[in-house]
Amino acid sequence: MRWGADPLVAGFQSARIALPEAERVAGDPDELHATLIRGHDPRRRRALLYIHGWSDCFYQAHLADEVESWGMDFHALDLRRYGRSLETGQLAGWIDNLDDYALEIDASLAAIGADHDQITLMGHSTGGLIAALWAAEHPGEADGLILNSPWIDLQGSFMARLAAGPVSRAVTQTSPTAVLPLPSHDNFARSVRREFGGEWDIPPEKSADGRFVVRAGWLAAVLAGHARVEQGLAIRSPILTLLSARSDLTATWNEGMRRADTVLDVERLASASVRLGRHLTLVRIEGGLHDLVLSAPPVRAEVFAQMRRWVRAYLP
Repeated sequence: MRWGADPLVAGFQSARIALPEAERVAGDPDELHATLIRGHDPRRRRALLYIHGWSDCFYQAHLADEVESWGMDFHALDLRRYGRSLETGQLAGWIDNLDDYALEIDASLAAIGADHDQITLMGHSTGGLIAALWAAEHPGEADGLILNSPWIDLQGSFMARLAAGPVSRAVTQTSPTAVLPLPSHDNFARSVRREFGGEWDIPPEKSADGRFVVRAGWLAAVLAGHARVEQGLAIRSPILTLLSARSDLTATWNEGMRRADTVLDVERLASASVRLGRHLTLVRIEGGLHDLVLSAPPVRAEVFAQMRRWVRAYLP
């Protein structure tokens, strides 16, 4: 694997992961790839691999600093068609089976495992769902699982959840890449971006100039993942699930959204968490945003304290 200076986060390194076996769709280059990022040259025997959420990529350098303070080397994965791995003309974020991400996860863990004895998996939002599904299918390959607001259940009313599956499946049969006309409002972006009064400078690679749209086949893949969670994943490794104490899913912005999950229904996520595995720690964070590590300084200090306590207790 050829490492070079990372183009997004100063002081980090990244390397391309070729995916010759990955299925291509219109707009893809001859060979798909993902991107593995690391904080420093390997110095410890323990490592963590972070997987981002929908329309996202890795840019949270302070998360890497925190992980390394635990005595673990930090790594992150930009999945195919996301962030550093997204090329001009590609369908941003496209996938029609979440299990296909095993290609880049397996390749990343193989590369990390060459220098490390223990690897912990961490996922945010959709990345949390992907990480949980992967862990269920690969028992014993990760020593633990940290989930930051994992998208393991569909938000919205009961009727909306009931309709989403059949509707998306019907469209998928005729045109899987068709864009679904779903209502969209990004109050989460307003809560974190500096130009809207937030704390963070968000790289353009995160949302790729509005190229991330909900396509029928992608939504069907996510719903299929939710169905597997509902049936029970029986993950063997210890799991830490962190959620905000409350959600605010209203469309109109209010300042209280700077202290709530504005993307997912945290009560449904809390209920679904018990079906992930037999050894679960669930922590609710007062004032937490959807991406908990982007919350206000005292809130994310609590997030990191809870992570650190869990790592010391269950990953000796």
